[in-house]
Amino acid sequence: MKTLFLLFFLLSSLWSEENNYLRERLSKQMIANDNHFSLMPYKNNYIVYSQLFSGVNQSPYEAAFPTYPFHFEDYEMQLQVSLMVPIWLDMFGFPLTTYVAYTNRSFWQFFDIDDSQPFRETNHEPEVWLAWFYDQYWGDFNAEMLWLGWEHQSNGQFAVLSRGWNRAYLDFYFNYKSLSLSIRPWLVMGDGAKEDEAYDYGKYIGNGEVHGIYTWRHINMGVTWSYSYSGLQYGSIKSDLEIPISQYVSGYVRYFYGYGESLIDYDYKSNTLSAGIVLDSW
Repeated sequence: MKTLFLLFFLLSSLWSEENNYLRERLSKQMIANDNHFSLMPYKNNYIVYSQLFSGVNQSPYEAAFPTYPFHFEDYEMQLQVSLMVPIWLDMFGFPLTTYVAYTNRSFWQFFDIDDSQPFRETNHEPEVWLAWFYDQYWGDFNAEMLWLGWEHQSNGQFAVLSRGWNRAYLDFYFNYKSLSLSIRPWLVMGDGAKEDEAYDYGKYIGNGEVHGIYTWRHINMGVTWSYSYSGLQYGSIKSDLEIPISQYVSGYVRYFYGYGESLIDYDYKSNTLSAGIVLDSW
């Protein structure tokens, strides 16, 4: 992982044209903030074709419905819709803003015609956070802002198929030339539903994540490492690539390896390659 980030810093010194994903996004976000309670993009909004090289984790469904012959395809469509809205700007005259957001990620067995194209899993993520924009510079290095937030994630199921957890987090954002970096440690909250108490989400999905995006000529190359205190064999690594197609749409390629690609797969190691389109964030 250290090698990947060292590579990002090396690349940023090789090209004179400097586009920074976070800085460009924030400048446009500040303009949008002037329209109070306006909906804005949050995480990536995409639709992709996904090839699941590890296969679909069928064991939770087989445990829930032992008499039903499940057969999920190893390829599907995945889509995500994610929006946020500012609800309190410049709190008490300070550079503080409160946001709320909602993210919906669905795993759609689009090619399973025989079973009426089911959504095998849908994850819901409501979130609220306080953003402090302190914007401190040390040469080319910029500490942009800090978030303090709370996030709930669940799959809306019941009984043995139910998965859900809560976490509180800090998120530190930094810029260095064409590199944007986010460091987000979180604390798993023990206030979920009783049926979820047996699932160790922190161990498998992780206890935080480090996310880096390098931008070159408006092409975004990202790496996200979700780390677990239980060891390097847990957590996940995700890499993605966004290449502009038009003013509003980019081609999108993503590779995921590890635990927690979806909540039903929190303890199942996935190996997935996806390709499709992502809407331009701003």
